[in-house]
Amino acid sequence: MKRSIVLIVLAILTVIVYFSSFYYSSVIDSVAVATGSLIYIGLSVASILVWLLIFIYSDSKNKLPWLFVIALFPVIGLILYIMLGNGFRETFRYRRRMKQLGSDYVVPARHHDHSDVETELSYEALRLVKLNKITSQNDVTFKTKTRILTNGEQKFPVLLEAIKNAKEFIFLEYYIFHSDEMGMRVIDALIERAKAGVEIRVLIDSMGSSKRMSKDAIQMMKSAGIMFAEFDKVWIPFLSNKMNHRNHRKILVVDGKLAITGGINIGDEYIHRSVKFGFWRDTSILIEGEAVHDLAVIFSGDWFFATGERLEDDRYYVSYPSEEDGGVQVVDAGPQSTIAPIKQSIFRMIMDANHSIYIITPYLIPDFDVIMALKNAALSGIDVRIIVPGRPDKKFVYYATQSYFEQLLAVGVRIFTYDGVFCHAKVIVVDEKIATVGTTNMDIRSFYLNFEVNVMLYQTQSIEALLNDFNIDFSRSTEIIYTEWQKRSIIARTAQSLAQLFSAVM
Repeated sequence: MKRSIVLIVLAILTVIVYFSSFYYSSVIDSVAVATGSLIYIGLSVASILVWLLIFIYSDSKNKLPWLFVIALFPVIGLILYIMLGNGFRETFRYRRRMKQLGSDYVVPARHHDHSDVETELSYEALRLVKLNKITSQNDVTFKTKTRILTNGEQKFPVLLEAIKNAKEFIFLEYYIFHSDEMGMRVIDALIERAKAGVEIRVLIDSMGSSKRMSKDAIQMMKSAGIMFAEFDKVWIPFLSNKMNHRNHRKILVVDGKLAITGGINIGDEYIHRSVKFGFWRDTSILIEGEAVHDLAVIFSGDWFFATGERLEDDRYYVSYPSEEDGGVQVVDAGPQSTIAPIKQSIFRMIMDANHSIYIITPYLIPDFDVIMALKNAALSGIDVRIIVPGRPDKKFVYYATQSYFEQLLAVGVRIFTYDGVFCHAKVIVVDEKIATVGTTNMDIRSFYLNFEVNVMLYQTQSIEALLNDFNIDFSRSTEIIYTEWQKRSIIARTAQSLAQLFSAVM
């Protein structure tokens, strides 16, 4: 309603100014020229000041691209930076909102009992556990079972069955939630459980799902008693830097006993029904046991930020230990943290590798630290392999991914393109003993801007399933040969260089 009133008022003012110009054109022209000149001069001065402030004080990974944009297009660059580049206000806003939870709210850190644990973690795993515990405040658990869900055909039957069997509560949080055939199957299952008395909360990202979920589907859920919310709604996307800080998480928690996370959103394309993409390669993970608690806590924080409701009922956070199966640790990250916990975790994994690093990611737009870690690993004789899509979802972003190939190939990193397929999985396996599965892409946006969650696996049976998937993926991919890649056209090189220049602000 507010937006409608604003648009009507703007339309009326436009009409008045337009017709008045016939009578007062000479006066208006003079004032407009003078006013326009003053505004332009003011914006130019402001651009110079902002450029200097960024140059001197900013330690952002986006620093160089923004300096370039503002220097090349002073006024336009300043406006774009105000809309998209300055994340300080949004970061502060999230921190302030979370502080309102108070010290009496659910404590994110949970210290699990390790007294009867038989698993002996390697030195590298123990160091990674310590790092993640400091940066993300979540302890490792050895009483958690995990199972890899490869592609949508494995995930959705498990997800629907979990919803169907819910007895007390369901937390569901997704970046993309379509109201297409697959989405409606999930919505119908949720509605059936809501009518049976199960308490259900559904949280979607307003940018990721705003055009994908119909108002009718939302109303159906609300009418059935499902509590529904959008994370950080953006009214005018390109006039707000809220769009830079999106909730990219995918989480299902059922009765505190079971959880699912990973790369797979909810929609038909994730079961290979996309006209554009066809087969969709992706990975999620099923979690049963103590680690479910940590995902429930993450959901409760996101729900509070979106709605202001404190989820304080103890039944949401009861821990249900499972049988021992290696170590499992949940790591979450977002723009409220300057540490970038998941990026730190990935960096440590790469640097501690002894013989192999396998990565599958839809976007390969790493920052300087990760690039150097990958180079260092390859130069040390470690088998570094990276799988990226064989076809893009966003052409310009794909050029940015390609722009990093040459420097990595030159030092021995092996890069594969999944033949004719868009791979959306986010998985890293190191030394066949440590792995991470989650929502985080190997790009700057996921490292620093989005709200993400990953699951660390230490010597679990699920790692074997991930390795099997990698072997299948390698067999279906084409390796890029360094000498052949060097022969690409000048047009391709130009497009890739241009994309890399703006990769930090994508």
